[in-house]
Formats: sequence, structure tokens, C-alpha cells
Amino acid sequence: MKFTPGQEWTWGFAKEGNDERLIINLVSDEGVRYCFRTLYKRSDLAVLPKNGESLCIEDACLLTDFQEGLYSINVNKDEVCLDLGLNAVACSRFVRSPNPSGRFFLPFGNKQYIKRGQVVSLYGKAGGIGDFFVLDEIPDGNVYRLMLLNREWDLGMHLLKVGAMLRVSADRICAFRSIKGTRTARYA
Repeated sequence: MKFTPGQEWTWGFAKEGNDERLIINLVSDEGVRYCFRTLYKRSDLAVLPKNGESLCIEDACLLTDFQEGLYSINVNKDEVCLDLGLNAVACSRFVRSPNPSGRFFLPFGNKQYIKRGQVVSLYGKAGGIGDFFVLDEIPDGNVYRLMLLNREWDLGMHLLKVGAMLRVSADRICAFRSIKGTRTARYA
């Protein structure tokens, strides 16, 4: 099944328990309709899209950037790339930004070029490696928003789950798995 973003793709909300989940109504290239449930509840959002609002050109550009980031690290399964890419679009556009959090991560200090959609890694002071999408083209000061790609990452005091947004300074961000580690990761 092939999906190409178009005006018939719309944002919406679906009831889930006592909350509502942000959804994207998709239409495949064959004309079949699907409801994609994002990882985010209404309470996670800083900005609320209007129910039935079409995905815009910016959304399609974001999706392309995120999918290309996954392809660049040889994650090629279409269903994985679409799932993570759509969640990253929702995260980038609507999710409430947390306070910067650098104290859990080792400084990397390399002056690398960081771009939106790139898959990068953070190395925890307590051990472990987390892989993230870069959500911003231009940082806020020297701080980038990142979205976790791994199913979960235990930082000792905090357990992060796929889709969690962090804000960290550029000196904590390193190229994908550029430092050899002992733990491997799975993607959602």
C-alpha cells in the first residue's frame, strides 16, 4: 500500500478513555481511508489543529525530512518510516516543548552540522544510547528539540518512551551511533 500526502489527509481527534488522541486521517494512493493514531493525547499538545484541518505543505516537507533521515541510517521498512515520520510531524508541529534537559547526557562537543530530520544519538551518563529525530531546522539559541525513536530508554530516574520530546543543547548531540556502545536499540 502506498501513501502520498495530499489535501485529503486531515488532522483530527479520537476518543481514548478519558482523553482524546491526535489522529491523522489518511487516504492511500488506491483511495482507501485509514485512521492513524499518533502517540500524543490532547493534553500533550501546545497547539491544537482544527478537527478536519488538512495537512499542509509544511507537514509534507517535514514527513519527507523525517523519512529521509531514517533511510540514511538504513531503516527502510515503509511501515516503520511512515509511523515514525507521521509521529514526528505531529510532535514537531503540536507537542508542548519541555524544559531543556542536558544533565542526563554526556557532552559530545563536536561542531557537527545538525539538520531537521537527521537521526542523531544521545549518550546517557547512566549508560545507554538513545536515538532521536532532530525536529528543528534552526535551534532555539543552541537548543534543539528531539523526538525519541527507540521503543524506550531508561535514564535511571526517568523512563522515556518512543515519541518523547527532549530539548538539549547542540553539544550533547552526536551523529547517529558515532561512539561505539554496547547496547542496541529497537525502533517502534
